[in-house]
Amino acid sequence: MFVKARSRTVGHRGASALAPENTLLAFGLAAEHGLQLVELDVYLSRDGELVVIHDEDLRRVGGRPERVDSLTANELARVDLGRGEGVPRLVDVLELARRRGIGVYVELKGERTGTALGALARSGGARGVEVIGGSFDVPLVVELRVAAPEIPRSVLFRHTDIATMREVCAAVGATYAHPCFRPLGRALVDELHAAGLIVMAPHTNDMAEARAFAEAGIDVLATDDPAVLMPLVAR
Repeated sequence: MFVKARSRTVGHRGASALAPENTLLAFGLAAEHGLQLVELDVYLSRDGELVVIHDEDLRRVGGRPERVDSLTANELARVDLGRGEGVPRLVDVLELARRRGIGVYVELKGERTGTALGALARSGGARGVEVIGGSFDVPLVVELRVAAPEIPRSVLFRHTDIATMREVCAAVGATYAHPCFRPLGRALVDELHAAGLIVMAPHTNDMAEARAFAEAGIDVLATDDPAVLMPLVAR
């Protein structure tokens, strides 16, 4: 079978099967392996910087109890995530993306992150980088729309029906629908396409599932391990 020419590849939290997740090393490896975008998560540090980390605290990735918003960006950069990596600032990931020619899909996690991403874009911090902003938390997507309407928006969904996805995406002017549930069949994808939406799949590390997503016509495929997607996009 085949992947449509428009299908794109994303490193989920970077190449997170190969390096600590959401680190500059993981993002660099995603680019090195030919993925087109990286997905990452953001919160605000104590000093108001957008920092790249999935959880609101450091317990899982750093073995420490502190909340992300209790530390400055410089303090977070010194947290040991493994292999010499700390918690990066979003501006540093964007600089890497600019150099390596990859896009960045920013999942808005913490309070005020939609507004903060918009402010960063207005200041020129994202210049020259394809940036997409999205969230499960619809008010954060609305924040981004108000702060920087030119940034394409995505809404992430837990299990729900097609009508709800279409309605919510229309309400916030989203370009992307990102159903983070299974199963995802051709009928669902076709209906989202009919609404003018680009469809993203939940990340997968299973080659058979990745192929099934591709065969369903999903536009954007994500994985922790670049090797999962390479057979699908090889020319």
